[in-house]
Amino acid sequence: MMIHLALSGLPDWTAGKALQNFAYVHIAPDLEMMSRVYAEAMGGLLPVEPALVVGQPTAIDPSRAPSGQHVLWIQVRVLPAQFRGDAADEITGADWDGIKDAYAERVLDIIERYAPGLRSKILGRSVFSPIDLERENPNLVGGDNLSGSHHLDQNFLFRPVAGYSRYKTPVGSLFMCGASTWPGAGTGAGSGFMLGKMLAK
Repeated sequence: MMIHLALSGLPDWTAGKALQNFAYVHIAPDLEMMSRVYAEAMGGLLPVEPALVVGQPTAIDPSRAPSGQHVLWIQVRVLPAQFRGDAADEITGADWDGIKDAYAERVLDIIERYAPGLRSKILGRSVFSPIDLERENPNLVGGDNLSGSHHLDQNFLFRPVAGYSRYKTPVGSLFMCGASTWPGAGTGAGSGFMLGKMLAK
């Protein structure tokens, strides 16, 4: 899920003003919480407390918003594309179209614990559920922006599939890189760098 916010100011992080200088702030307090959210999502439940990645692009590039204002994006990690209920037993509904705004409110409640007063700075917002993300980009199956699982059977020589690791494709001299290839998403240009080194030999 993605939530985009237009703000009158950056969040006031309780962990310290220095966090206003970073492009990303991760909200995932401990491994127990991360394990719980994963289990809830794998069980088809809306997680009580999802892991969040908060992007503050105007912290490092003020030109991305009008003078004195800011933008924030929130990436809500580990959500089920289809769900059968809510782990907190608070949100009712059968599909993302019906509950995405209620779930966005849960996310904003979480951020308020770490940055009190954020809601008072919101000038506008857009919410994209996992299904909305797939509608916008069919490559984001179920809203997955990490291009598939990071379980062991989707790594090393098995990413993206056995026989096509090391950036090969069935077409001669055509190679692939990106989140679907080793080392996977969240590694910046890692796959392109490794492919470049391999081709340079």
